Amino acid sequence: MMHRAFKSAVVAAALIPAALIATPDVASAASNGYAWACWIKPGSATNGGCAKFYADGDTLRVWDYTADGWGTRAQIQKLLPDSNGVMHWVNHSSDCFDDTSTSNTNKGATVCNYNVTEGIQVRVHVWASHSGTTAYHIYSPSITA
Repeated sequence: MMHRAFKSAVVAAALIPAALIATPDVASAASNGYAWACWIKPGSATNGGCAKFYADGDTLRVWDYTADGWGTRAQIQKLLPDSNGVMHWVNHSSDCFDDTSTSNTNKGATVCNYNVTEGIQVRVHVWASHSGTTAYHIYSPSITA
């Protein structure tokens, strides 16, 4: 019994560093100065589109990767208190749009520039859109602008 417990402890100790390496670090988005998220259709093996917000410069870059009729939209949201002091995510910007038929000159991305107040928490909301229909919403981790 003691031998089995020792063996289990050795295996666990060996696996913990591997798990830490394989687990993405959500805080890394903040330390790199950007936050990003990608939407994907259920059952698909590839991203339909992604958006990346760069805190330095306040730019939002949006990519639509698949010519499937769905475009990619993204929006910056900021975390602000309401009149009672309760924090809520509030849309900061109009949405930024890209699809595979949009001609652009920024390595396939549509780039939108925004002015975001320094020091507030922001995140990216990204989703697919097609003829007025929206789907596949997802949010990035938050970062400080």
